[in-house]
Amino acid sequence: MTESKRLRKLKADLIKELPFFPNDKTTLADLKNQGLQGVLLHYLHWKTRIVPPRRRRVEIAPEVTSDRRWTSLKADINRLLEKVRNGEDIYPYHSKRAHRKGYTPIQGTQNDGVDSWEDKDQLLNTMGFYHFHLDMNVLSSGLSERTDDVLFAFVSRETFHAIGIFDHSVFEHTAHDKSMTAERERMWELHEKHTTHGMAPGTVYISNPIMMSGHPLYVVEMCSHYARIITEIDQKLDDRMFVNSLYEEGGLTVPIKYSFEWRFSGLDLGLFDKRTDTFFSFHKGHI
Repeated sequence: MTESKRLRKLKADLIKELPFFPNDKTTLADLKNQGLQGVLLHYLHWKTRIVPPRRRRVEIAPEVTSDRRWTSLKADINRLLEKVRNGEDIYPYHSKRAHRKGYTPIQGTQNDGVDSWEDKDQLLNTMGFYHFHLDMNVLSSGLSERTDDVLFAFVSRETFHAIGIFDHSVFEHTAHDKSMTAERERMWELHEKHTTHGMAPGTVYISNPIMMSGHPLYVVEMCSHYARIITEIDQKLDDRMFVNSLYEEGGLTVPIKYSFEWRFSGLDLGLFDKRTDTFFSFHKGHI
């Protein structure tokens, strides 16, 4: 099926926003040669790493305030949590990889010895943990000053649950003696505590299934769902009766002229009418 101008524009807009590496013409051509669903997968996977600004209820686990580092870090942690409560942008406090490494071609990881997880957040994909740097000083790069200690949290649309404070050894798979680092072991214990909360002892569970590509199953399913919505709705957007129904169902005046384009706000999918400055939301993301 021939793609409409709207679909071609959507694909181009997603590629333009998606940070890819190597940042060169070869990677750009690789993305342009992929279909809409492929580009959607890379874009949505990257977007799951960025917590969109939204007012959230803050919950603080006792392991945060009982940590030996709490006294020295609590001022900056409380500033970060206040931003969360107010719905302010916390983009600067994410990791550099979340900012700069949204996608790398699979052939690049195979031919150049690049880690296939370079464009993925392993702890987020496998355990659901977001982590945030704690210096509130935002540099001209748009990133905050990097800190060795970071705050781990579970995040939903409604809640920001601070789970624990860790130093960067939590990202190391093993210590020098090949054992798990102390911080990583503590992180695993906290993950199990929160994941199994309310389960009967001995219950078998699967946490965040991962596909062979390294993408979480839920992201692949989200991509398929969004692609289905987009393709089904897009072919109706030149039907005057369908367009009228969009406005009527929203209790809005039906315009004489309209000009739609697909847009994402965070992980929320919608249509934007440029002529009437109206956004129609079709699906809300999980964060």
